[in-house]
Amino acid sequence: MIRRERNARARSFLFRGGTRIAGTVVACDATSGGDLHFVSNARVLDRAPRRRGRGHTGRAQILTTAETLTLLGAEGDRLRGRALIVATGRPFTLGALRLELLPSGHLPGAAVLSCESATRRVLYAGAARLGTPAWGAAMGAVRAADALCIDATFGHPRFTFVSRDEARAAACRFARSSRDTGHAPVFLAGALGPALDLAPALAEAGWRLRGHRSTIAAAAAYRRVGVTVPPIARLSDALAADEVLLWPATQRAAGQLGRLGPRRVAWVSGWAADPDAVARVGADESIPYSSHADFAGLLAYVLASGAREVATVRGFADDFAAALREREIDSYVIGPPRQIALFAD
Repeated sequence: MIRRERNARARSFLFRGGTRIAGTVVACDATSGGDLHFVSNARVLDRAPRRRGRGHTGRAQILTTAETLTLLGAEGDRLRGRALIVATGRPFTLGALRLELLPSGHLPGAAVLSCESATRRVLYAGAARLGTPAWGAAMGAVRAADALCIDATFGHPRFTFVSRDEARAAACRFARSSRDTGHAPVFLAGALGPALDLAPALAEAGWRLRGHRSTIAAAAAYRRVGVTVPPIARLSDALAADEVLLWPATQRAAGQLGRLGPRRVAWVSGWAADPDAVARVGADESIPYSSHADFAGLLAYVLASGAREVATVRGFADDFAAALREREIDSYVIGPPRQIALFAD
């Protein structure tokens, strides 16, 4: 028991209201505690419940990028007055620490936090990915590190995703084949990420876009940070012959969809790589694509960092930690009791 407690104290990450970097005042994607709260991307705060009577992150100073604050909308406006806004690639010091934000590739403005002391460098990666980034995001970067914390939402080998180009090509084929059979094409896709990754290709192929209010709001926020997104109009009672619909899977039971008449539905999500999830959604076609990394992408990020200590959070954190331990990497799960939230991607 004493040995286990000592090992736990020696770890670089711990969890209290969110991930903490041990021995520092830095909390990451947290809802409480810590003097400096790093917000890695514009979606992560939606995953954490608010405390009654309080907003996210209490009264701590916020560390994030200007793009993330803008994509957060009203929440970003509330946080702006106590935000330390830092661009990626511009290191700064906090006491004895050297901090730097690196692009994560996940969303516009999404970032990884590098925290370096005299004896170690740790990375809080969050939902980081290498290779082709999400639309409007900078290509993900990684640094050599002693310890790493990474979002393992899709940290099981069943999750293998197609590339952004492949997802776009599949979406265009689906839209055309649906119209050829007299059906309205509907894409179930998260507003921040997959829906806006598809939108430019669909518009270029000649389709006019309609969407849920959340998708329209996300598109407007992308434009405010300088990302080109085609016009997306609100849904009327029906889709014209040259229109497609971008709609969040969380609203798949909305009555508006029932008024479209004959329709075919494609589900665009990382969860679409899971046959059980596909069966529950009941889509006509599934396109396994996400702005998150798949299992192989997560593994590639860990190996590129060279970290020998890896904390995993969210989703399939246990499975991914086990896979890393098989590769003789000290890996452990941190976080509260978890419930996997389907369809958010």
